[in-house]
This record gives sequence, C-alpha cells and structure tokens, in this order.
Amino acid sequence: MPRTPTAAELDAWVLETAPRATAYARSLLRDADRADDVVQDCYCRLLAKASVYDLPRDGLKLLLTAVSNACINATTRRKTVFRLVRAEDDATDDPPDPTAPAPDLAASANELGAAVAEALAALPPNQRAAVELKGLGYSQQEIAEVLGVTPSNAGVLIHRGRQALAARLGAFLEPGPQ
Repeated sequence: MPRTPTAAELDAWVLETAPRATAYARSLLRDADRADDVVQDCYCRLLAKASVYDLPRDGLKLLLTAVSNACINATTRRKTVFRLVRAEDDATDDPPDPTAPAPDLAASANELGAAVAEALAALPPNQRAAVELKGLGYSQQEIAEVLGVTPSNAGVLIHRGRQALAARLGAFLEPGPQ
C-alpha cells in the first residue's frame, strides 16, 4: 500500500498536471466550461482516493484515463440543444474590430474549423482520443496507457483516425505534387 502523500505533494501534482488535463478535456469536448467541470470532477475523485493511489508517480496516467472516460460519457450521454432564435441579450452594438481578419479569410477559417470539429466528432471515441493525445504531444506508449490498449493498437487508432480525418477534410487539403 503506497504511503499517503502530503498536502504539498498533492498541490504540486495538481499544479503540474492541470494544464495538460484541461487541454486534453477541452480538445475532446470542444466546450471549455464542460471540460473544466470534467477535469475538476476527475481531480476530486482521484484526490478522495489519494491514500490508495500513488498520485505523484502514477497520477497523470490515472487522471488522463479518467478524463478520457468522463469525456466519452459526457459526449455520448448528453444531447446538444441548438437555439434557433437569438436572445435579446445576445445583440451587441459594438463597433467592428479593426484587427479582425478580412471577412473572406474569417469565413474560410470558420468553415475549416467547423469541418475539423465535425470530422473529429465523427470519429469513434477511442480514435478521437488517440488523435487528440497525439496532437498534444503524447507518445504512442503514453496514449496506450491512457486508453488502456496495447501500444500497437494505439498506433492503429492514431493511423485510422488520421486517415478518416484526411478523407473527410480532403476538400480543404492542398493537392500534393503530381
């Protein structure tokens, strides 16, 4: 049974891992508020069992696994509700931003962003998680540990996820040399 870490060790662990966990959750959920809630809930659950787990040593892997599972649960169990009418409070009369990009560039960027978000959302949860973790700079071994699969299976998930994204985003990709 591991020794119970001190409050200072737990504080240091949280401060060290929070940015990575939050970025990962935000990349999976695409909603900063929901992602922050998921990460906080995962921290609460892990810290409640700090005497069982060796959080300073194994905590990041446990945290990312918990965040992955919580994000998958949040996406599959919660249905999105769209508002068709703009509320009175949403209307603004602010002057245009002079540093804003040209409307055609902004429209292209928005279209690409929406297409990427849609393509990522269409991936199976494990593939999406693997691609997001790879994009955040995790190694194949770390991705395998977080997702609870073998390293070779993590590589397959990343490869298939990238292939699916390339197929869905083909219209936005520049043609290669012929």
